[in-house]
Amino acid sequence: MERESFSRRTLVLIVFTVVFLLSSCSTTSYLNKLYLEQKSVSEMMDDAGIPSFEATLPVFYNTGAEWNAHSLELIQQANDYILISTFLGVENPHVFPVWKALADKVKQGVRVYVIIDSSSNFQMVPIVNERIKAAYMQLHELGIEFVEYNSLSTSNLFFLPNMLDRDHRKYWVVDGEILALGGVNVNHTSIAWPEGVGNIDTMIEFVSPGATQFVINTFVDTWNNYSVDTLKTESFSVKGFDESTSERTFLWIFDHRWPKHSVVSDLFDLFSVYANEELWMVQGYTFLTNSLLERIQFATNRGVKVNIILSEYSTQPKYEMASRYRIVDLIKAGATVYMYKSPDEAFLHAKMIVADNTLVTIGSANYNFRSQTLSRELNVLYEDKRIANTVTTYIQELLQECRVITLEEAESYRDIRSWFNHLLMQVWG
Repeated sequence: MERESFSRRTLVLIVFTVVFLLSSCSTTSYLNKLYLEQKSVSEMMDDAGIPSFEATLPVFYNTGAEWNAHSLELIQQANDYILISTFLGVENPHVFPVWKALADKVKQGVRVYVIIDSSSNFQMVPIVNERIKAAYMQLHELGIEFVEYNSLSTSNLFFLPNMLDRDHRKYWVVDGEILALGGVNVNHTSIAWPEGVGNIDTMIEFVSPGATQFVINTFVDTWNNYSVDTLKTESFSVKGFDESTSERTFLWIFDHRWPKHSVVSDLFDLFSVYANEELWMVQGYTFLTNSLLERIQFATNRGVKVNIILSEYSTQPKYEMASRYRIVDLIKAGATVYMYKSPDEAFLHAKMIVADNTLVTIGSANYNFRSQTLSRELNVLYEDKRIANTVTTYIQELLQECRVITLEEAESYRDIRSWFNHLLMQVWG
């Protein structure tokens, strides 16, 4: 009965995906219009309603284990409040030190609030089919206040579009001063698979009073949608800049919620038309649609060298099959596709795009259909060569463990199982 129910849900998801994808329009004419207008990044962001804020230069953490160690330091240093939004939050021995540290802070009078997406109820141990519990019961026992984003309850199965609304954002706010965001979840795979490394992933930390206030606002709004105990933004104070910090930059912040604040498409469009020489995309996996492929084709048709780094390893074979299915199309569109093979067999889960060593985005958004539409996402954008240099240097390090995918290898990934998983992952992955 359970297997039959899953098959019915899968069929509904596939039908919904096919209908949606077939109804999508070409983006080429729109991209060409943007390109011919020759607007600056600032002008394009103003047109899209994307807010900009002054910020310190970001500090990078590029593995889950590295971020986990630092997050424990941030928790220890907190004196007033900690706000955490994580797509995945689970009950696991590797994750328990984070939950325990937060619980200890609650006992000391620090206010701690956590938002966890309901997808956490469906997490598996990598490679094997062993279910891991979501952290809800453990957080309740530890006295940590939390909400579950858009519960994947049985009743929600009758409202499929609502069920597909997921909060994929990962961010921390500490004492109204430190803001961190990126791709690292508070879960076993992010911080401890493999042990001592976790995912190869990126979180950035910076100070920005304006961006911090913006994120507090979105946190409180999200929290109040799912909790009877409402929060007020004014109860979370925001600190100003330390005047001794001389090196600063500006960032744009993308808080995506489809359809009323759909901004990830604007982000992808920007890179397609901005890049004139070289475009680098680091993606753990990418479940392409035709419109996403058109953005890459638009760049290569203008002579832009497009490079995409994917991951050899993932937490489940279905993700690997789904991601590899359309590598053929990427190569035929003119992109060079690299496969990153971690010496530790870690999953490259980072989401970075850099154009012409100047324009950079980092955050939670994958180059896929879900991030472009159905998921909540949080990304920042910089037009700053200093930050771009940091990212491109890191990419050069990744390339030491990469190989170029040939067309012959890419064609070997095209089979019925890969096609099925690619289709399913459009809405589920």
